[in-house]
Amino acid sequence: MAQSLMEHSGMEQRGPLGLLGAMDEEIRLIRSDLTGACALPGPCELVSGRLDGRPVILARSGIGKVNVALAAAAMASAGVSAIVFTGVAGAVAEGLRIGDVVVGDRFVQHDADGTAFGDPIGQVPGEPRFWTPDPVLSARVLDAASRLSESGAGGHAVVGGTIASGDQFIADPDRVGWLRRTFDASAVEMEGAALAQAASHLGIPFAVLRILSDSA
Repeated sequence: MAQSLMEHSGMEQRGPLGLLGAMDEEIRLIRSDLTGACALPGPCELVSGRLDGRPVILARSGIGKVNVALAAAAMASAGVSAIVFTGVAGAVAEGLRIGDVVVGDRFVQHDADGTAFGDPIGQVPGEPRFWTPDPVLSARVLDAASRLSESGAGGHAVVGGTIASGDQFIADPDRVGWLRRTFDASAVEMEGAALAQAASHLGIPFAVLRILSDSA
């Protein structure tokens, strides 16, 4: 998968691929596959190495929007050419089930409320309401995930969709329905939209892949 993603236009020449997860459980297997691993300084766990023979920088941000923004800035300073976030999320869209995969094609901060200024819910004042990933990189992530799913025995769906992020753990069916109606969200988690905002301001292509671990 790393080799497929590194074929994104000019990526290897510009710098290593950034791989990012919020929790140790989300990056543990990637870390174990790194060769020549070397810790880098920064505000979070940051390791350089090679994966499938390709240069990568792996980071564990910690949970939440501020942590992932700090990690994105640290990865930018370390010279990554793009960032791929991988981890788990809660299912929001009807028909999705545990084990299915959502590759984000839109990102929104569901806990942002600037309605007092006339902004729609989900929009940080002065920022776009929805952020979009790098289309080429995101398409490669979607293709790689689809091929891995087809080669396995689980028969899990791999879809593109809106990912809603906020510093809240969602466990209320009414709130899940609100996310679906308000944002047409497919999944909910706590980092993707913040990465989208930070990476966009930093000028770094990004993509987000979420495996559904629960039904929120």
